[in-house]
Amino acid sequence: MKVKDVMRMATVSLPQNATLQTVIQTFTLHHVDAMPIVDAAQRVVGLIGVNDLTTIFLPRYYEFLRDFSVLEDKGQIASVFELTFAGLGSHDERLVLAADVMHPDLQWINQEESLLFAAARLRAQAQQKLPVVDRDQKLVGMIYDHDIILSLLQGSAVPAPAAKTRR
Repeated sequence: MKVKDVMRMATVSLPQNATLQTVIQTFTLHHVDAMPIVDAAQRVVGLIGVNDLTTIFLPRYYEFLRDFSVLEDKGQIASVFELTFAGLGSHDERLVLAADVMHPDLQWINQEESLLFAAARLRAQAQQKLPVVDRDQKLVGMIYDHDIILSLLQGSAVPAPAAKTRR
């Protein structure tokens, strides 16, 4: 089986010059956990995940979740989240681009590769998903570790549900 047999074909992506506001709105609108960032030729140049946004803009989020007594004081939690963006004006939102917060060193995988090769690459990068590209290195989809595992367990390609495409 090949990557193209299991990958999710429709993928939400953003250009590397998308603003921070556009990045957050796209994550919210499409309910995705990661988004490939592409250049003008639709080649993958990076990836942004929800955890990246959390680390950058809500650095104490997981710390608060560990302390449930803090969660009981909803006013305190709300003020912490409000302070996260307090220093970021609308002018600054336009200055922070997708290229500034993406992981540029993430590898992609060709749609013609085997599922086992994809699984090995995911494991080597300690990732759960990879952008999938065609022979011209243009984005054509995403592949997730659980889709590979389920497909291998079943013994045949199980097409993943398609997401809506928006670029």
